[in-house]
Amino acid sequence: MSSTNGMIRMAMIGCGQIARAHLKALDNVPGICVTWCQDLNQERAATAAGPCNAQATTDYGHVLAAPDVDAVFICLPHHLHEPFGVEAAAAGKHVLVEKPMAMNQTEAQRMVDAADRAGVSLCVGQSTRCMAGMRQAHALLADGVIGDIRHIMYQRVFFVEKLSTEWRRVEGECGGLYLSIFGSHDVDVALWLMSAVTGAAAVPARVWSSLRANSQASGGDSDGVLCLDFDDGRLTTFQFSLCSRQNRHETLVVGAQGTLSVLGNEVRLNGELVEAQMPANVYADAFSEQLRQFVAALRGEGPLPAPGREVLTVVRTLDLARESAELGLPRDF
Repeated sequence: MSSTNGMIRMAMIGCGQIARAHLKALDNVPGICVTWCQDLNQERAATAAGPCNAQATTDYGHVLAAPDVDAVFICLPHHLHEPFGVEAAAAGKHVLVEKPMAMNQTEAQRMVDAADRAGVSLCVGQSTRCMAGMRQAHALLADGVIGDIRHIMYQRVFFVEKLSTEWRRVEGECGGLYLSIFGSHDVDVALWLMSAVTGAAAVPARVWSSLRANSQASGGDSDGVLCLDFDDGRLTTFQFSLCSRQNRHETLVVGAQGTLSVLGNEVRLNGELVEAQMPANVYADAFSEQLRQFVAALRGEGPLPAPGREVLTVVRTLDLARESAELGLPRDF
């Protein structure tokens, strides 16, 4: 890496709502600066570039040719993740890409292969892993506080009145509703927690799902259940609704010797609150923590927060969930 003064020089690719949130999170991350902001809308690129004294452009090729770019952060509609990621890797740039990694496993594998060929890092923005409560839960599970994990139950219910951008309503650009926008986070963090005790990657043997499209905000999958069955007897189950007037976002981990739960900022062991210092805004803090880990990894000081090769399992799981719902049958991994 040819960065100056040890700084990682990043280009923000796509300057919409989620990119602005990540740019704000960068304020709390030392060792990284934004040198370019690229968007098809020049005004939007310039607005994003202003506060960080970056250059603005509509030309992605210009960014990839720029010598003052070590890494790109791709914050584009989902169907563009794979082509933009592959092109960046081929240009020798490290890649951090918003979730979902890609529209399907084939695209995701092409991204991993491109990064491997170029010898660059590929990281996926699975920022739920970086939330303070989830990090605390993972550490407790790794310490064996509840023994071997038997079952993870994950519930996400809330109400989506309107999607923030029009492309999220388009199946070919977004890939659906829950599975693509939220399920990519939920499946990833559940598998990550499942791997905490043994340290080995959690890969399901079978996937079963039933999906419904009940939301007026989108014709995509708004309600359903998803079950991951493991050969060693473990289970991971998901319940979700984007049509619920009552919110709940909870992870319950049942172990051989106890139960751990994460509900918002609260982590509980067998029902008792585990005391910890929690940030005021868990989502903003997760974005900053994700970038801190990404910078450390590029410097050789730690692992990537969510390596692309590892996230292939998540993409494959989501593919099989869609197949299972369509066929009404479980699908082998």
